[in-house]
Amino acid sequence: MSRTKKILLTLLAYLTAFIAAVCVSSFVLNQGKVSGEQQRSSADLPLLYVRTGGELMNEMHGYTEPVDGGYYRDTLTPVGESKTINLSMDTYGHNISSVSFELYNDQYTDLIESGDCTDMEKVNAMVQMQLQFKNTLYSNREYCLHLMLKNDQDQVYHYYTRVRYGSDLKVAEKLKFVLDFNETTFNKDSADALSSYLESTSSSSSSDKSLVTLYSSSDTVTWGSMAPYRTSEIAIRLKEINTETAAFTLSYTIESSAGDINTFYNVNEYYRLRWTDSKVYLLDFERRMAENIGLADITVSSGALRLGIGDASDIDYASYGTDQQQYTWVTGDQQLWLYDNTNRIMTKVYTEEDDNHNCGRQDEAGIKVVHADPETGDLYFIVYGYMHSGNYEGREGVMVYHFSHEDVLLEDLVFIPFNKGFEQMRSGLEELAYMNDDGTLYLLLEDTVYAIDVNMGKMDVAYKDLNSSNCTASGDGIFVMCDGGDENAGERLKIVDLNSGKERTIEGGDWRIVPLGYAGKDLIYGLIDPQMLTEDSSGVIRTPISEVHILDENYNEVKTYQKSGDYVMRLTISDGNISMKLAKAVKNGNYTDYQDAGEDYIIRNIENDDQKIYVDKQKDSIRGQQNWLHLNTSDSFVPISQSARYLDPGYDISRKYEDTDQVEMQYYVYTKGRMDAAFATIQEAVDYGTTYAGTIMTSHKQVIWQKAGRAYIWDLNIDSIDKTSNTQSMNSILIKTIADYEGWELNGTIDDAEPLFAAMTAVLPAETIDLSGLKLDDVLHFVYRDRVVAVKLSNNNYGLITAYDNDYVWIADPAKGEVYSMTQTAAEKLFEQNGKVYYSYMD
Repeated sequence: MSRTKKILLTLLAYLTAFIAAVCVSSFVLNQGKVSGEQQRSSADLPLLYVRTGGELMNEMHGYTEPVDGGYYRDTLTPVGESKTINLSMDTYGHNISSVSFELYNDQYTDLIESGDCTDMEKVNAMVQMQLQFKNTLYSNREYCLHLMLKNDQDQVYHYYTRVRYGSDLKVAEKLKFVLDFNETTFNKDSADALSSYLESTSSSSSSDKSLVTLYSSSDTVTWGSMAPYRTSEIAIRLKEINTETAAFTLSYTIESSAGDINTFYNVNEYYRLRWTDSKVYLLDFERRMAENIGLADITVSSGALRLGIGDASDIDYASYGTDQQQYTWVTGDQQLWLYDNTNRIMTKVYTEEDDNHNCGRQDEAGIKVVHADPETGDLYFIVYGYMHSGNYEGREGVMVYHFSHEDVLLEDLVFIPFNKGFEQMRSGLEELAYMNDDGTLYLLLEDTVYAIDVNMGKMDVAYKDLNSSNCTASGDGIFVMCDGGDENAGERLKIVDLNSGKERTIEGGDWRIVPLGYAGKDLIYGLIDPQMLTEDSSGVIRTPISEVHILDENYNEVKTYQKSGDYVMRLTISDGNISMKLAKAVKNGNYTDYQDAGEDYIIRNIENDDQKIYVDKQKDSIRGQQNWLHLNTSDSFVPISQSARYLDPGYDISRKYEDTDQVEMQYYVYTKGRMDAAFATIQEAVDYGTTYAGTIMTSHKQVIWQKAGRAYIWDLNIDSIDKTSNTQSMNSILIKTIADYEGWELNGTIDDAEPLFAAMTAVLPAETIDLSGLKLDDVLHFVYRDRVVAVKLSNNNYGLITAYDNDYVWIADPAKGEVYSMTQTAAEKLFEQNGKVYYSYMD
């Protein structure tokens, strides 16, 4: 073959390869579009606001599909005697042709009223309108308001807020106090004006500016030496309101140039106040601040990267890699960063911010790394909550992302819509969100574990019909669930290694068995005597644990705990330390009740890996304590900084999960304007809510208790009650009185032989709730919410609490056949003598 011919064939081969590469590239790019430095398409859904006293508040973000409004309590909109709400809309370029509304009860189950918003007109850059209710609204009830915006393409956007009706709420006056207080914090010369509202203590830190409270000094409240200024509008949200008290949150951004360094921060403030004609009392104040690190701010000093002001507990991080190449990822303030330790490159992988919507940050969002590839440096992570931008803007759910370290490219893999609120979603994902080396991601949503092939986008059910409270998982992919038994406990534990697929079991034998959690790599489980899984006198099945067992990662038993005569009723794990709430079993006729027996503890010395990457706090004279990430070096340098590019997949990546009507009862406590804690019992929730001035909402969507939300006088107007006789039993009289008051038809025949609580549960058309153990003051919250409360008056008699004022309570007593009053002091003593047994319901 001639040399010329060889050259031509070689050129032809290269040309063929080039054409093939172009075709492949064209195919890939046609499937998805790389959008340069931009993270995702910008947010552009319209925003709705409530106009009050000349201010815009309660910023509402739109949903592109309807959700269950009963789960959402981000804002509370007040309605006065005129029964109108004034709204403003920023259309963001959408041509909105109509706005309509639906008003529901607080659980979003019963439609009360629907209609259209009127008087739409454009005023400056906003569209204003008014909403008018016609039906009767009750002053001590919350409602769910669903607003629908329709554009000229007949596309509907959905917005949600809660509504409370009341007269003389003084919303504008209370809001003005909050805004004036905020404005004063930026004026150092006016610091003394704030002192009368603060309760400053010497123990409050002046150097930690990530959390400023009512107990901080006026100098700290006025930002110390930072001298910042706001760089955004203030997003105002009303959280609670009644005649005297109110709670607001403010969200905004600031910049500080102190010390010739420009730094930027996201700020969230919480105010709770009481209004009187003579004075305003600031009951609580909290300011949380987190630094918004920009690419230009990335420097390493003596081996440490400054993360800035912020709550250290919000920072998560891990190092991974090979002997030749090391990486460190870090999350905080809804951002994900990746540091290439070897090449000294810092990449901003993900941020929740969107400059197009200049709005307050949402608390109800989470980010979690589920897999880090040590060979490639790639990251897989989930973002869950409301999607503020991108292809799924206006949807709530779980987005699975992949970040390619080599290509500096972020891509969407799978989106799972979820419409039952953030807490229902978070509770499962915090228990299990793990991806193995084969690319299978396991997520727990409600009562089902899903297995997702992230490479193919395929989602299957791995395990279903679980009781999520009887499941646990380790950080390295060991999933434990009950097998056999019932919803309370299993006959055995099934242990699945999600990496290898191998399964093993731990038999309960003659016991019932439940997983209790992991302390490091140690599995903790409990054993229950099956004979103790019976109803107590209130009709509730308790799960008293007789023995606690601790196994190491090789399933060798390292500790057994049991205490004669005591049962473990609740167990919590924190940093390897195990605390247990104990109780003693007490016979009560044919039933077994449990009396508090204090607490006990197990201290486990969890062996931590030798961490050369860690976070600590250092402080300077201007910004105070700041978080620093130590990177296993002593050098000082400026790393290369970059942002991930974004690959739009170009097609629908959503996957449907199996919705369930069975929602495990949990009690969510909202404090300081956000969901703060969740508990399995109302008693624990009230205890926490009392300490932190909270509001309690159930996972079944009922708002049932508020620390600051009870009137001093309330009367259900139950003025008489029948007397027990041979023809009318106590159960019948009490339950029929409740049903008559509520206007209910009973779901069957009342069983006079059953304990009262069991009989109420069987026939009342509402969820019953056992309030036993609460203080009388806490029980009266249910009366204020127009719910009758049954109370034990003696061994064989119950009555109904029907009214109260500052000094007295009124009891409808079927044994006497009359309604009478008692001082609250005497009533509390009587109720304590009879075990503080209270029953009510949640409608």
